[in-house]
Amino acid sequence: MDDDILIIDDDTEQQLEHKDGWKVLVVDDEPEVHRITKITLAQFQFDNKPIEFLHAYSGEEAQAIMRNEPDVALILLDVVMETDSSGLDVVRYVRDTLENRRVRIVLRTGQPGQAPEDDVVANYDINDYKDKTELTSQKLRTLIRASLRSYRDICALDRNRKGLEKVIEASKGIFEKQALRAFVEGALQQLNALLALEETSLYSLKRTAYEIRDSEALAPILSDLDGAQESSPSSIIQQALELRKNVYHDNELVIYCKNPRHCILFHIEGTRPLSEVETNLLNLFTENIIIALENIRLNELLADNQREIIYRIGEIVETRSRESGLHVKRVALYCELFGRLLGLSEEQSEMLKRASPLHDIGKIGIPDAILHKPGKLEPEEWSVMKQHAQIGYDMLRGSDIPMFQVGALIALNHHEKWDGSGYPQGLKGEDIPLEGRITALVDVFDALGSDRCYKKAWPLEKILQLIEEERGRHFDPSLVTLMLENLDDFLAIRDQYKDEFQGS
Repeated sequence: MDDDILIIDDDTEQQLEHKDGWKVLVVDDEPEVHRITKITLAQFQFDNKPIEFLHAYSGEEAQAIMRNEPDVALILLDVVMETDSSGLDVVRYVRDTLENRRVRIVLRTGQPGQAPEDDVVANYDINDYKDKTELTSQKLRTLIRASLRSYRDICALDRNRKGLEKVIEASKGIFEKQALRAFVEGALQQLNALLALEETSLYSLKRTAYEIRDSEALAPILSDLDGAQESSPSSIIQQALELRKNVYHDNELVIYCKNPRHCILFHIEGTRPLSEVETNLLNLFTENIIIALENIRLNELLADNQREIIYRIGEIVETRSRESGLHVKRVALYCELFGRLLGLSEEQSEMLKRASPLHDIGKIGIPDAILHKPGKLEPEEWSVMKQHAQIGYDMLRGSDIPMFQVGALIALNHHEKWDGSGYPQGLKGEDIPLEGRITALVDVFDALGSDRCYKKAWPLEKILQLIEEERGRHFDPSLVTLMLENLDDFLAIRDQYKDEFQGS
C-alpha cells in the first residue's frame, strides 16, 4: 500500500467514520492491516454511501460476525490466521453453512504459497484473490468499487426475483382481497428492484398504493406512511387519472394501472429525478402489471361465476323441495360468519360459503312423493329420505374442484350428530368434519325459522331453546356457544334475506 496514506492522523479517521453504509468485514490477525485498510477507504463512497467497517482478528470471530450480520457486502479475508486454513474455513462456513451467496469474498494473503491461487479459486467460492503486496491504495479502491457494484446488482436481482414470485403467486389467487393485496405488495417490490438497477439507486423511498373506488376516493392498500387514509388526489395523482397513463415529475412518479374491475395507482417519492432508462423500464413494466391485474380480474370473474352456479343449483334443489331459495343463501352466509368467528383464513371462510349451498343436493335423487309429503314420514320413507346425504356425496366426490370436494364433505356429514346418533355414518364428536358440524347447526337454525311444507316457522325463543337443549347431543357445544354469543350477527343475516312468509 502507498506509504503516503499514513500521514492521516487518528482524529481525522474518527471524523470520517459513517454508519448506515456498505458493510465491509476486514478479517486479519494483523492490527496494522485493519488500520491501513480503514484509513485508505476513509473517504471512499459508492452510490453516495460510505463504508461501515466490521473487524475480526480470527476465523472464529469472522464466523460469529457473519452469523449476526447477514447483510455484509464484502469480506476482505486473510488466509493464514490462527491456523493455516482459517480463511478458507470462513469461506466454507459462509457459503455452505450460512448459505450466503450474496456477500463478495476477496482473499488477501501475504503467504501465497500456503494457499496457491489456482487451487483456491477452483475449489472455493471466492470472488477474487490478491497478494497483499500488490494491493496499492488505488488498486484497493478499484477492488472495493467492483465488489460493491457486484453485490448491489446481485441484491437488486434478488429483490426482483422475490417481487416476481409474489406477482405470480397473486395471479393464481381467486379470492379477491388476498390476491389483490399480494399482487400490490409484489408489484411494489418489483418497482423497487427496477429503481435499484441503475448506477445510482433511489433511497428513502415513500411508497403508497391506492385503489380508486366508485366514489373516486383514494383507498390506500399499502403505504409506508403511518395512518394513511382515504383522501383527495394530489396533483400528480390527479394528472395520472386525467391522462390515464404514468406520470413522472421531479422526484415523484405515479404508475397507472386500470382494467374493467380495478384501478390501481402506485405513488412513489424518491430522492432524485428518474433517468430516461428508468422511465422506459417502468413504462414497460407497467404493461406487465396490467397483464397480471387482468389475470386477477379473470380469476375473480371465474370465482363469481362458480359461486353463482352453486347458488342456482342450491336454489333448484330447494325449489324442488318447495322451500325458499333464500335458505341456501342464508346457510352460506351463516357458514362464512362461523368461519370468521372461528378464526379460519379468509380463503377457508370463503370456501365454506361457496360450498355449503350444496348440502342438500342429494335430494334430487329422492322421489317427489316422499320429498313433498306434508305429514310425518313412515319408517320406510324416512330410510329413503336419509339416503340424500350419501347421494349428494356420491355426486360431488369425484370432482377435482376444491369447492366440490368441500361440498361433498358437507353433503355427507351435515346430518351427523355430536353424540353419534346421526346419519349416514353415525360419526361422533370431532370425528365429524368441522364443515359438517357447522352446516348441521346453521341448517337447523334456519329451517326451524322458515315455513316448510310440513310445518310453520318457529318463534325465535323456541328455536334457541331447542338449540340449547341439543348442545352436546345434536350440535357441537362450542359452536352453539359461539352462535349464541354472536346471535345478533346471525339474526342480521336472517333479516336481510328474509322469506316472504317467514315466521317471527
